[in-house]
Amino acid sequence: MKIKCNFCNGKCIKNGFQSNGNQRYKCCICQRRQQFDYSYNAYKRDINQEIVLFIKEGLGIRSTARILKISATTLLKRIISIER
Repeated sequence: MKIKCNFCNGKCIKNGFQSNGNQRYKCCICQRRQQFDYSYNAYKRDINQEIVLFIKEGLGIRSTARILKISATTLLKRIISIER
């Protein structure tokens, strides 16, 4: 299975394990580390597109956070980072 970097779309190689036992990967280009499958929904790859979709539909912060199963604080931080 080939893993692409979430940050630069570069090729990733295996780089040890997380404390929870999940395989960790390191990007060959930007040297950032990530894992293939995150247990917390805020780290999923397509979460930003879902946030934008829900905001465009007129959902509030709390309802969007509840639907995505992330905290409202995390959602607000994500909205600010998307806006930049």
